This record gives sequence, C-alpha cells and structure tokens, in this order.
Amino acid sequence: GAMSTNSVKICVVGPREGGKTLLCKLLAGTLPEHDRGYHPTKGLRIQEVERIGPGGIAVNVQLRDCSGDFDAYATCFPAMALDMDGLIVVYDPDEEGKEAELERWHESFSTVEGVRLDSKQVLVVGIHRGRGGEGAPPKFPITGKLTKLPNAVVEVSGDDVAGSARRVGVEVDRCVQHVVTKKRELE
Repeated sequence: GAMSTNSVKICVVGPREGGKTLLCKLLAGTLPEHDRGYHPTKGLRIQEVERIGPGGIAVNVQLRDCSGDFDAYATCFPAMALDMDGLIVVYDPDEEGKEAELERWHESFSTVEGVRLDSKQVLVVGIHRGRGGEGAPPKFPITGKLTKLPNAVVEVSGDDVAGSARRVGVEVDRCVQHVVTKKRELE
C-alpha cells in the first residue's frame, strides 16, 4: 500500500570509525556542534529520518546504524538486515587498505536470505573528514569492484555541519529514491 512504500529501511554498514553514525546524525540533524569523540556503536542504533522521495513525496527512512565490529556481530546480520530495502556502505577515504573489508560488508548484507538488492539500492560513500589537512583530497577512494555501484566521496566538516548534512543528504536521497521506486515495483 501507499503507506508502506513511503517508509523504507536502509542498513548503514562498514568498518569501525568509517563515519556510519556521523552520517546518520548528519541526516537526522542530531550531530552535536563540538562532539569529536568516537563512541563505538554496540549492535544496532536505529535513527528515523524524513527524506524526499520520487516526485517530492516525504519518505520515512529507518537508518539502521550497524556496529563496525564485523566478527562480534556477523551472526546478527540476518536480524539487522530483516526487511531491508537499501544498503549504505560507509568508509573513511583517508584510510588505506579497506577495500577487501568493504567488499566483505557489502557481500554479507546483500546476500542475507530474503534480501534482493539491485545495484541502485546500494550506496558506497566515503566520509571525507579532511584528515590530511585543509583542502587535501581523499587519499584512498575505492578503486575495486565496488566502484561499479553508485558511489561518492562526501566532504564532512565539524565546522560546517549544515553543509556537511546537505552534501551527505544529496547522495543518500538519490539512493532513497531508487529504493522507493523499486519497492513500488515489487508491491
């Protein structure tokens, strides 16, 4: 029905400290101005946000912010992925050697039983926090097979929370629109 179409569930996964919770808080507008601390997510944090879907409709998006501790929670992935409509894989593009791990996250969540995602329902996003200094480009954007999926690197700065939220939102909204469209086709 129309109501369920306008509500989607998206899992946010990836390595520790990649920026998953940061992405969710930016979208929800709950990022404290000066919180630079790292607080690892235990299990799963759920964040509900409203985004704009196809044709400007309001879409309720349930973001499932999943712990980056792969080994501790791998057995929980099927529960975390239950009824999911989309997947966002988040990474830090200034950190080297993450590709294999990102592929493992993508593989694990996109092959959970009952989940059928086409590539447009997935977003691979580098949260670039400018650790190399002001204006430094990301050192290690993905180059492997995940580049075949929709992917982007987004500049995020604690000094420009509104701009950061807007930039993240543009990429996520593109994913949300595909997810909603696909869900409609299946109903």
